[in-house]
Amino acid sequence: MSRKRYPVRVPRFAAGIRTQESRSGTNRSWWAKRWRTVLENMGLKARLGRGRNYAMSGQVAEMQMEGNEVRAKVQGTRPDPYDVSISFRLPEDAARERIVAALKAEPMLIARLLADDLPTEIEDIFRAEGCCLFPGGRLPDENGKRRYDMTTRCSCPDYANPCKHSSAVLLVLGEEIARRPATLLELRGLTMEELCDED
Repeated sequence: MSRKRYPVRVPRFAAGIRTQESRSGTNRSWWAKRWRTVLENMGLKARLGRGRNYAMSGQVAEMQMEGNEVRAKVQGTRPDPYDVSISFRLPEDAARERIVAALKAEPMLIARLLADDLPTEIEDIFRAEGCCLFPGGRLPDENGKRRYDMTTRCSCPDYANPCKHSSAVLLVLGEEIARRPATLLELRGLTMEELCDED
């Protein structure tokens, strides 16, 4: 029995954002490693590898972060780039207030964030409130059903979610988090301005 062969499809050239850490593997911060582990544990398999190729070759044409949403355009094989959006679940109001209060009670944690360091205690503070700092967790919603704390959407025709285009954006986002870990908190709706505000 012969296997069906599919034509090799090469994406169009895009002079977009090129990941560096994926190529060199030099970033050894614990949060960068955790981000990679989270992606590897999402069951993306070959899509993560193809997404890595897209990220390394600059196929992510643009990326913007606004609150808990990331929007990007990724150039594939078609003339127009695909629209990718990634949304991160925000802590509930009461939990958010307690997280902010706990962080403000520990000025050294905020100082380390400002110096682009991520203390492990911050993840503990989120976990104590039943919230995820890193994506990939499944948390119960108001009806008791468990749902993922991050959702991805792409305008490509691939049925898989996340697809290779979303995977590429997650890898580029991972490099931003490796450089500036406060991005993780911002994706959960907490800004450094708010945390530094003395009320």
